[in-house]
Amino acid sequence: MEQEILFFTVTGCDGFDCVLKNTSENEGVEIYEFNLSWDLNNITQDSCFKFKWSIPMVGFMYRWTPDCKFERNTSMNWGKQCSSMVSSSAPLDSFYDGHSVNHYTWALSECAKLVRYRSGVCEETGELECMFELPVKQYTNQASTQLKIRIDRRNIPMCEAVKSVSEWWAEDCGMTPAYVPDSAKESVYSFWYSYHQNLSAKMIEEECRRAKALGFNVCIVDDGWQTDDSNKGYAYCGDWEAAVSKISDMAEHVRAVHNIGLKYILWYSVPFMGPKAKRYNEFKDMTLCFQKWNNAAVLDPRYKKVRDYLIGIYKTALTEWDLDGFKLDFIDEWRELDDGIPSYNPDMDIPVLYDAVDVFMTDVMCELKSIKPDIMLEFRQKYIGPNMRKYGNMFRVGDCPDDILSNRAGVFDLRMLMGNSAVHSDMLMWHKNETPEIAALQIISVIFGVMQYSQRMEDMSEETLKMTKFWTEFMREHKKLLLDAPLMSYEPQLLYTWAKASSDGECITVVYTPDKCVKPDMTDIIYLVNGSEAKRIIAEIYGEYSYKILDCCGETVNEDIISAYGISEISVPTAGIAVLNRI
Repeated sequence: MEQEILFFTVTGCDGFDCVLKNTSENEGVEIYEFNLSWDLNNITQDSCFKFKWSIPMVGFMYRWTPDCKFERNTSMNWGKQCSSMVSSSAPLDSFYDGHSVNHYTWALSECAKLVRYRSGVCEETGELECMFELPVKQYTNQASTQLKIRIDRRNIPMCEAVKSVSEWWAEDCGMTPAYVPDSAKESVYSFWYSYHQNLSAKMIEEECRRAKALGFNVCIVDDGWQTDDSNKGYAYCGDWEAAVSKISDMAEHVRAVHNIGLKYILWYSVPFMGPKAKRYNEFKDMTLCFQKWNNAAVLDPRYKKVRDYLIGIYKTALTEWDLDGFKLDFIDEWRELDDGIPSYNPDMDIPVLYDAVDVFMTDVMCELKSIKPDIMLEFRQKYIGPNMRKYGNMFRVGDCPDDILSNRAGVFDLRMLMGNSAVHSDMLMWHKNETPEIAALQIISVIFGVMQYSQRMEDMSEETLKMTKFWTEFMREHKKLLLDAPLMSYEPQLLYTWAKASSDGECITVVYTPDKCVKPDMTDIIYLVNGSEAKRIIAEIYGEYSYKILDCCGETVNEDIISAYGISEISVPTAGIAVLNRI
């Protein structure tokens, strides 16, 4: 079957059919709705619908996808495919120019099932060829489905184009995001990079006291609480009982942390069942695969027994230990496998993996929220699509220790995509001999997200402690402006050179590149933050302002008045701030 429908070429197997059901166009945004149908007798493992179309590649130079990381370049039409599914990424492709202006952004309404897609230049024509494939075998016992394609050609900032896709998924496609409690937007102290698996109740509580003094209100206890084994890997995951040698009474320990003043989130590697777990033999035949590099099996959620077991683990921990949230890790291991997904058998109650993940994660959020309405659930890249927003309210940048560039780009990428869900940085860490200024640059790199911090405080100098406290307090004081106000980020192809957010007469503008001229909004109060190693900020300013210059620790180093009507230069230390007040 091959059909030409408008500018789309749609192909499929014999017995497949595609009908354009509806179209709409509103101020440069086009939506095409299709009815797809097929003959169940003709379905094979490789049967799929394939949509393909082309547009002139004129005026735009860069590409953004939800998991592009550092690859912001346009690729070839024969290059590698992207993929999305409920547990990984999202079906969205955005093309823009050197002014960060959108030229062409397309997205699909199918965000739960597996979609393979690619957009790339055709070297013979100079056109951009867009393509996606939708395997139909995953629609078990169905002979039809509906699909919407949204195309945005508006001349608007690229970040707004991506944000509008996120709103479309949430408002028009039924993927309503989970409630975000205030605590999900509080700065977090994480024990992963600072202590790894070397944990004890006493050590955790001592560090929580230090963290509280620096302004942290939430802690995450990561891998290690459940095992005495200090080898990396997940051989002992699956039982989820506290290692008595480390935490003899988990409920009492959590209560002690609560009394210090911190919320308590606990880590779980959701799909892993290690061969050292007591219940491994019970579940070893209900797995997708065994990962030798992780030394653990990946449980198969198509089995109701697997889903019930995992949900029971979380409910018991929540009620008996009074946790405030869960760091649910490795959900993206529920994905398309190189060797294929094990065949359906009668012991499974859900035939399709992606449907099972959706049911499981929906039930997790519903069950836990019924016990504690303000429950926090943290996910990380790359399980960050619109379906994941239904199940969780905290989305963290993928692991990037001591990597200022990945953390900065990850925060801005997630802020575009995740709407009002809490976007968290990866945990900040650095060598204990690092200078306070360079350490502060890491904090500034993620200032438009929720900071997660994982540096041993007992090893830090007094100056670095002072710096951390200053920035933690600054982010709390301006939390609404930093996290909830409309965010404008610039030059994503250069991994974001500057950004700004304005609300209620205040503007925070951060520059990340030396000698980059920034343009803050001319509000009554302007914060110019130096996120680079330069000793000055160049900004386009109009009006008369008094200003105060603060260093990375919040100490005043200069005060003056500026009357400016254009581009001005202000001396600001590395990781410092210029605070301007309109006269």
